[in-house]
Amino acid sequence: MTQTSSSTHDTTNQTLKTTPQERFGGLLAAYAPGQVISWGLLDALSLFPADAGADRSGDEPPSRFVAPLEHLKLVKVPTYGTVVLRNTATQGLLIAPMHIGFFQEDAQNHATSRALLIEAGELLEANDCFCIQQTQGGLLQEAQQRFLLLPLGLRRAAFEQRRTTGYSRLWGDIETFTRRYGVTRGGHLERFLRPNFKRLLPLRHAFEAEPGQVGAAYFIGGRLAGIEVAPTPSYWQDLFPILTMYCYGPAALMAERKRWTTERQPMDLEGLTGLDDLERRLGEVRASERTARVAAVEALTGANWNQDVEEERAGLRVLSAEHEEWRGQVVRSDEETVYMSLFADVTA
Repeated sequence: MTQTSSSTHDTTNQTLKTTPQERFGGLLAAYAPGQVISWGLLDALSLFPADAGADRSGDEPPSRFVAPLEHLKLVKVPTYGTVVLRNTATQGLLIAPMHIGFFQEDAQNHATSRALLIEAGELLEANDCFCIQQTQGGLLQEAQQRFLLLPLGLRRAAFEQRRTTGYSRLWGDIETFTRRYGVTRGGHLERFLRPNFKRLLPLRHAFEAEPGQVGAAYFIGGRLAGIEVAPTPSYWQDLFPILTMYCYGPAALMAERKRWTTERQPMDLEGLTGLDDLERRLGEVRASERTARVAAVEALTGANWNQDVEEERAGLRVLSAEHEEWRGQVVRSDEETVYMSLFADVTA
């Protein structure tokens, strides 16, 4: 993936000052935008709790939620399509992200179909998971795993098949997905990941979470493709690189295959008088781009979404959300949104 930036299309992280009073409405009413980070055709607009104001030191207040990398454990797969998960924390609720996968060498890989709520110390069995390898034998055993997120191009199909059973039901969609990238046929997600891993890995390091950040809005070639929100900054620290590398990174690769060009504005260098003038012009271009991205997020989250309650547990509601081509889930308490994953495959 080539590296580009906002004006001369070089990519260092774009740090932008934000207005403390600036905040979204609609589904993101409790959140405010931060800076834009860019790499190639992929941009991420950071999201913060609106009540944090200008103080974004990263000091994390006590929370009832725990982060997934430390506390989400795959215990066993008793049958294909069924996984048993544990929240290893002694206290604190775990929201297992929708479409999270457990990637392991020499074993059958699975991914969830929906967000799961797991209380401290609880074993939770989910029988509506996807097997994302078609023929490799053997079930996942209790062992060290690393996580992945289903690529953006598979998430709508996964969403629409949540709460149904049949471990092989995503294989046809995986085959269609991998063929778009010129990869061999079959329902094997790893056949896409292995040849593209070196191109995706830099995204894990290029997109670093800011102190206090709890989410991001993702853009592919300037088109809004996803909005992701976590319950705490530590949770977001875990989720951000996985989302960027495995979910939205592949969509950026597809945009490159389709020869999309960046929509970032070129900076006018005519009559440049010095470094101060250059800094001013660069700031204006970046501010303009950020304003456009904030407006796109505001328009989407303020739209009329269809929302249905799918589960009520531990004082939370898991809602499915749909609007035009957009799909996803939102987890809410009575007072606030604590988790959100909304997406649209803009490269389809």
